Amino acid sequence: MNYPEITQYLSYWKRHSYPELFGDETRRQLENVERQYGSLLTEETILEVCLSDSQKSCDYSFRIDTDSNSVREYWYELDAQACQCGEIAPCYFIDASGCGREKDNRAFYTTALARLAGESRVNRLTFMLERCASLLRGSNPTFYQIGAMTGRGQNDSLRLFTQDLKREELLSYLKDLNWSGDVCALDEELRALEPFSDGAMFILDFDVFEDHISEKIGINFGTRRKDEKTIAAFLSFLEERGLCLSPKKQDVLRFISAYPSHTPFIQNDISHFKLPFLDGHVTMAKAYLRQGNHCFVSDFPAYDSPMLMNLELTSRCPLRCPQCYCDLNTGKDLSVDTALYWIEEAARSRVKTVNLSGGETMCYPDLYRLIEECHNRGMKANIAVSGWGIDRDSIRRLWDAGIGEICVSLNGSTKEINEKTRDGYELAIRALELLDDMKFPRTTINWVMHSWNADDFPEMLTLAQKYHVQGLAVMMFKPDASHQLPSIPSQRQMRQVAQQIKSYKGSVQIEVEECFSQMRALVNQRFFVNLNRGPQRGCGAGRDGISVSVDGKLTPCRHLELEEAWTTISEYWEKSPVLRQLRSAEKDPRLPCSECSLKKNCLPCMAVNWKQRGELFMGYSTCPLQPQI
Repeated sequence: MNYPEITQYLSYWKRHSYPELFGDETRRQLENVERQYGSLLTEETILEVCLSDSQKSCDYSFRIDTDSNSVREYWYELDAQACQCGEIAPCYFIDASGCGREKDNRAFYTTALARLAGESRVNRLTFMLERCASLLRGSNPTFYQIGAMTGRGQNDSLRLFTQDLKREELLSYLKDLNWSGDVCALDEELRALEPFSDGAMFILDFDVFEDHISEKIGINFGTRRKDEKTIAAFLSFLEERGLCLSPKKQDVLRFISAYPSHTPFIQNDISHFKLPFLDGHVTMAKAYLRQGNHCFVSDFPAYDSPMLMNLELTSRCPLRCPQCYCDLNTGKDLSVDTALYWIEEAARSRVKTVNLSGGETMCYPDLYRLIEECHNRGMKANIAVSGWGIDRDSIRRLWDAGIGEICVSLNGSTKEINEKTRDGYELAIRALELLDDMKFPRTTINWVMHSWNADDFPEMLTLAQKYHVQGLAVMMFKPDASHQLPSIPSQRQMRQVAQQIKSYKGSVQIEVEECFSQMRALVNQRFFVNLNRGPQRGCGAGRDGISVSVDGKLTPCRHLELEEAWTTISEYWEKSPVLRQLRSAEKDPRLPCSECSLKKNCLPCMAVNWKQRGELFMGYSTCPLQPQI
């Protein structure tokens, strides 16, 4: 299982500050957790916090998956007090979904549960556990979990969790178990919680003793939706009842709105809330703050640091492509010291990929040194080339330096088609021949889609297969040097290429670049859903990537020349007003995007409006898909 280590979750947690939830003591306790359990792999961890008092501490839990068909997972729960120093005595919770009403539960009791809680304890409690199982209600009459609270010194009981129950089912179940608590008061509490609970359902937990269950119970539930608005409404409800302090409410909202980590992917959300109930009333409110390796909420605006940085190494180029601004003689280079500075900054900011671009990248005199610097810092360095300057020696040097992908720019399968938008057809073909002959494994063709070459896409795939390239990137035509878009593909061409991508079964990996969000939305469209979601559904400027201009200034992307003179990437990423504006563009879309059926699955290139109208907004007036919107 390729999950992050606990150390990585804690590293992500440390990068953010939640002073009303976690104090200095919590940090010391979790450092102890990291020392003992940091290398364990897990899909999710939970920080359990109390919302209703001023104490700044948490219990820490993490999940361990198993290969067993009968027990899929178990959890360690590490109480705050137990984490203070020395060896941590954990509590354990085991998947008990295979155990329930009208089932033979003996094997579960004598094997998995006995290993967890001890044979003698299980033997003493088997009769009561079976009674709890036989009286289960609901559409899934099984247990959810059984816990051994050994770390708290509770050796004479087990903690039992049901599956989801409706209010009436939960109350009837407790009555059947001769629960000693106030059923009428509990009914009133559950009615108040039903509007917030997912499906108006609750997971019930209580302690099981030899001949009874505890009066203290736990009411567990997730909210109807995981978005910030829903969570805020429930926290306000708790605040009105004195069950949530206002500063803690604000920190919980900050926790769930934190940008996710990209490498590894870690996202914050709330697993569930728990309201302990005793003596006829709810005694407190707890939030189970989850950090997980899967995406809980796809519509987050950005990652917590850039995944990608583009370095514009030079504006020089010997080619004469139509509509291009570059020139071999009048262009300039990024100073090598500046390039090295930003590569070091990128590594410090956890950038994963550095794209080295131009002009013509092969014109840059210190190219191989920069690739080595990226490689030595654990980052993948990719280059885009026209084919100029590519020979066997240069390929060997690129390979030895640790290059990631070599992306050859080619817009047509023939010279006649290519020269409508690009120069250097023979150079590109020669580069592909050499890379194929030398068996370089990571060659990509960058194919910019125009109205003039869209119908040539099947032949481009044939050409890509001929030269055994790894991938073909379908790219959107950006505004030219005069800020115009003279060759936008038609709607027919867009839909035709999208269908060809979907139906292709060959060896070439086809990737639609993020900027070409309209095409990504078409390719990811299914019968009932569209999978083009999240910050990579479209324009990634300031969301998952940044760029460094040939002048050494930071910009959102290489096509948005909004230069800012920040000294660190982290400050730019967190404080730039330009990036903040880019990340909120979809909140107030303009026509035609505002009326488009794909508006939740498309975020068009922001450079188009900036270059043509001098504004940053979501509203692609020349989009070929708009007639059918």
